[in-house]
Formats: sequence, C-alpha cells, structure tokens
Amino acid sequence: MTVLNVPPAVSPVVLAHLSDVHLPPPSPLPGWQHFANKRALSLASWTRNRVHHHLPALSDAVRADIDAAHPDLVLNTGDMTNFGLSGEFLNAAHWLDSMETPCLVVPGNHDAMVGRPWSGHGETWSRWMEDTQEDGFPYCHKRDDIAIIGLNSAIATPPFMACGRIGREQTERLAAILEETRDMCRVIMIHHPPRAGLVPWRKSLLDHRNVAAVIARHGASLVLHGHSHNATLSTVPGTAIPLIGVPSASLQSSRPWRQSGWNRIAIVQHEGCCEIDLQTRQYTLETGWRTSRHKRWSERSRQS
Repeated sequence: MTVLNVPPAVSPVVLAHLSDVHLPPPSPLPGWQHFANKRALSLASWTRNRVHHHLPALSDAVRADIDAAHPDLVLNTGDMTNFGLSGEFLNAAHWLDSMETPCLVVPGNHDAMVGRPWSGHGETWSRWMEDTQEDGFPYCHKRDDIAIIGLNSAIATPPFMACGRIGREQTERLAAILEETRDMCRVIMIHHPPRAGLVPWRKSLLDHRNVAAVIARHGASLVLHGHSHNATLSTVPGTAIPLIGVPSASLQSSRPWRQSGWNRIAIVQHEGCCEIDLQTRQYTLETGWRTSRHKRWSERSRQS
C-alpha cells in the first residue's frame, strides 16, 4: 500500500457502496399463486429467520449515514428485494428515489428469484441502470475520469440455489468496455463475487473464472460486490485488483464483519495515478457507528 499524496486542490469523487438491503416486502403479501414456486421456500426462511435479522431500522441508519457523508454517487450491488415481486421492485424504486444522492444499481439473486418478464420487474429500476434493458448489460456510467461498469449476475435458479452467471455475451461486452475505458479509473459493480471461496458453491458465480480472466486481462481499479453479507477485502484471482465486499445494509449480527454497514470510497485521479481511500462504516443498534477498516493505496504503484 502507498500512502496518498494528493494535491490539496484535487477533490476526490466519493462513492458510497451498499448492498443487500432486503427491504420489507409489501404488507399484506400478494396471493398464494405468487408463491407456488421457489418463493415458497424463501417465504418460509423469511418468516422463521430473516425477518428477525434484516431490520428496517438498520437500513434506515445506513441511508442516513450515507446522506450525511454527501457522496457523489451511491453504488448498490443488488438484493433490494426478498422475493423478486413486482410490488417489491416498486417499493425499492421509491426507496432509491428518496435518497439524496444519485444511485446506480445492479440486480441480485433475490431480485431474480424466479423467471419473470423484465417488464414490470427489472425494468422498474432502469432509471438507476442507465436505462439498460435485460440484454444490454453491462452498462457504463462515466463521471469525470471514473467509469462505473454494472454487470448483471442475477439468474433464476432451482430451489436451495442462489448462484449467478454473467454469460458469454456480457463477458465479451465487459472486455470491450474495459478496453475503451483503459485510461480511466474503472470500478466494476457485480452482485456475486468473481472469486471462489467467498460464498458457498451453491451461492457462487458459476462462470467466475471467465469473468476474473477478462478483468485480469483488461484491468480495473476496483471490483465491488455484495451477496456474501461480509466486509471482505480480497483480490480478483491472478491480479492485485481489490475485490471489495460489503455487509448487508440491514443485517443484525453478532459477528462484527457481518454487522450492517457501507463502504465509503474516495477516488482521486491525478498525474495518471488513481488514488483510492476505502473506509468501511458499520452500525449496530446497541453500539452505534464505527469505522471497521480504513485503507489507502495508489493504483499505479500497485500495478508497477
């Protein structure tokens, strides 16, 4: 790691990374016909366990802390819903719309619980995905010298599975975007981490090797993911590119690395060098806020 030496006149672009908000589902829930599939298992898990641990008070605290930090952009790496119901997509759209800072979103596995038309579901969030259609990922949002690239790893899976896939077409488009933006600071958003071992196999990114190989070949500054509900810092396999996980924004946990929170990422690009400052903010109802990690590095020195 290289200590930052940023000229005082250079202002950073501040990104807020959060994930796995799992907003409360509509009440009352829609009829039984909406749950005559894999959603029935998820509903049982929600009522027996998850509703007691994913708390709106925590996600509200995370959102308030992000608002107080005044970031330039909020990056949400998926799983805003629990069952992927159309009413949940609408609730999440209202939640996104109420945030003080512009947001970008990629879907998670809960947002693709079962196969469903893009219209009325994923399309509800198109405003926060560069108006991207289902077959148009990845999208690329450019701000100053930073390119935010959003991948869609969410696929419908059999019961007891929560894996993801990027697929050949997205991977090819990712390679092209990374090549086109090679002179920019490139930040990739994805729900499932492109590395083995961060989640169990049944929750993994099935083509993680292919995705990691493309990122290794064309480069990136950061890869941000959700899904694991853990505050982790690893690397894309075969590279020194940071692979950054974030806790669920709504999870109450006794394990410190899983307690609700968000990542503050400040980026400055100057003299061809991308300087990055990462802080992870975590919160519990009992103890309040703490900064659980603070790391800084220079991309140029890491790649040299």
